[in-house]
Amino acid sequence: MLQIFKEVQGGKVFMSKKEDGNMKLFSSNFELNRKKYLEKIGLKCENLVSAKLEHDNKVKIIKDNKEKFIEYADGLLTSKKNVILNVTSADCLPIFLFDPIKKVIGILHCGWRSVSKGIIEKALNKMESNFESDLKNIQVGIGPGIQKCHFEVKKDFREKFEGCEKFILNKNEKKFFNLTRMVIEKFIFIGIKKNNIEIDWRCTYCEDELYSYRRDGVDKEGNVQAMIAGIKLKS
Repeated sequence: MLQIFKEVQGGKVFMSKKEDGNMKLFSSNFELNRKKYLEKIGLKCENLVSAKLEHDNKVKIIKDNKEKFIEYADGLLTSKKNVILNVTSADCLPIFLFDPIKKVIGILHCGWRSVSKGIIEKALNKMESNFESDLKNIQVGIGPGIQKCHFEVKKDFREKFEGCEKFILNKNEKKFFNLTRMVIEKFIFIGIKKNNIEIDWRCTYCEDELYSYRRDGVDKEGNVQAMIAGIKLKS
């Protein structure tokens, strides 16, 4: 898992594996699976605040852990130590944000739709305007997701996602998209230091220990199968 936050006192990140069970919100046994997993890594389930994903660009600031499921959000930010921010993921990129100076954390669920709608820009703007974060201090961790080896895209995708052509690989008369590389370039362009970005290059489709929606589809009950990815401030 990502090392960058271990080197900076104050932040903790985590991401489950397939062996920990399906974490998709409101799927069978998701509450039990989350509880067991968090206990295993020494965290309390009652502190979880979860984004109910919309594949959009909404980023919300969390002031306490009373509201457990945040509607219409793919990004969460907080400065509260008793809050564990989390999203689920099964090909989309979980992105972890940490300002060690202002003690602010964030998590983003970055599929191509949310990235194309500006979720990264919106999250960083909120960190600047609401918490007085300085971009040069922000640490970014990019978790595993579907990589260009398996992220095949069609013409309709390219028409909807302006500016994506430079991140498309042509192979065997098919086109594959490098979402991770686009995300990296976005952060650098906005002003995040290259040395403050760490990437977990694992492909969810290739790694059997991780869930992949494109590879696995849904379970026998029709539920998407996903990992939980989260971040919290250390007490």
